[in-house]
Amino acid sequence: MDRKNYIQATIEKFGIEHPEVELRRTIILDQDIVDLESRLNIIIPNAVKDYFRSYTLSVPFVTGKMLGDFSMTYCEETGRWRELEIEEEIATTILQLPLMFPNKDLSEFERTNTIFHGTGFLYLGLYNEEYYVLLDLKSEQVYQVDMARVRPTLGEETRADILRWALPFFNKFEDLVRCFFGGELYDEDELTFDIE
Repeated sequence: MDRKNYIQATIEKFGIEHPEVELRRTIILDQDIVDLESRLNIIIPNAVKDYFRSYTLSVPFVTGKMLGDFSMTYCEETGRWRELEIEEEIATTILQLPLMFPNKDLSEFERTNTIFHGTGFLYLGLYNEEYYVLLDLKSEQVYQVDMARVRPTLGEETRADILRWALPFFNKFEDLVRCFFGGELYDEDELTFDIE
């Protein structure tokens, strides 16, 4: 299955498994993406473009199951964070992507990405409400970086902060989709999927 079909099919599968979440075909056109690239003076990786062309969701975030060094887990039943109990090995984490909710155009995505203009990174969203999720425009690897450690001053200072504090998150954007939309258990420390 090619990348575009994989991303779309995975999100469609997510919609089937979560009927409470409404999927809507995006209204974003290829020309909208070209215009965005021109305004941001970047080339957006094809996998992210394929995501843009797929769906928007009726919820502000999606959850993923992770192995790693976690102290808290998100409780989907209560909508709150709680301490991870000793016998629990898997944490539920949350990912907010600006295209999912509520608008169905690229304006919010563009606005947020102006902070990262000139850094070589593309802002994708927020992880666990405290980490930026950034995609390296050259390697296309996905990173997380503590929001408190990044000075949003544009350009070199912001880039220096990202380079200093960024932690590898996913090897590629498709892996992010696989975890948060495909529901596959991901080992955040090893950057691999846990195959049972």
